[in-house]
Amino acid sequence: MNNNNPAELGYYYRTESGQEKGPFDYASMQSWFSAGYFKSDLKVCKGRGGKVRNIGQMLVQDAHLYGVPSHMVQNVIAPKYGLAENPSTIGNDFVSGSGMREGSAKEQRYASYANQPTSLSVENVTECVTRVIETLTEILPLVLEGGLRAEFGDEMWADMTSTPPPWSFEQSARELKSHWNSIFSSMPRRNKEFEVLMDCLYRKRKEGMYCLQVGEARALAEAAMQIIEGCPKDFPEAVNAKLARGWAAVEEVREVLKR
Repeated sequence: MNNNNPAELGYYYRTESGQEKGPFDYASMQSWFSAGYFKSDLKVCKGRGGKVRNIGQMLVQDAHLYGVPSHMVQNVIAPKYGLAENPSTIGNDFVSGSGMREGSAKEQRYASYANQPTSLSVENVTECVTRVIETLTEILPLVLEGGLRAEFGDEMWADMTSTPPPWSFEQSARELKSHWNSIFSSMPRRNKEFEVLMDCLYRKRKEGMYCLQVGEARALAEAAMQIIEGCPKDFPEAVNAKLARGWAAVEEVREVLKR
């Protein structure tokens, strides 16, 4: 790290128990603040031994170091989901990809997961979300290709998608969402679960991460389990084995997110 460049110094903060956390980059600190993990009076410093400031003050003062236009500076401290009194208990609202609270059925759909209390930290949630995404990244392309081959044959299957393989997580999720009902007509529909994945993908493009709130992470894990459970059972043995391992991995994450 080049300590002569202030933009390359990481940020540190202390938890309520006095544990030092860091270093983290500006984008992560801003996203976590907006997501409601940090109170506005959280003390942070740039680099070890740096000047101690409230996080809101730091985000505004340092915005220019990270290319934030002057007319957008106030947006970096605008909470998207509301600030929590305790960063360890945030995550009790399911929020849409646009960052707006919804009173629709989507908000209620995963309320049982979002409203459970938790003692998880930001790092815990991030690790859980990462594991779910990694699992889906491996599984979804296998399911998509297997379903298309079974429906359209070895010669035509690749022509049925808008994006040729190999697929990224986002591409395979979108293609599978589009084709699920046609290629797996005998299996349960999973439209609502794919909506959760689409919300996470929207946040990834807009904010650089899939989700930070515990409630959203729980919803993601539940959606992943339902998608895996809804897959056909007539795939080759090797694929079914991967599906079983994926299901087990996501179930383990879901149990962690209940804490």
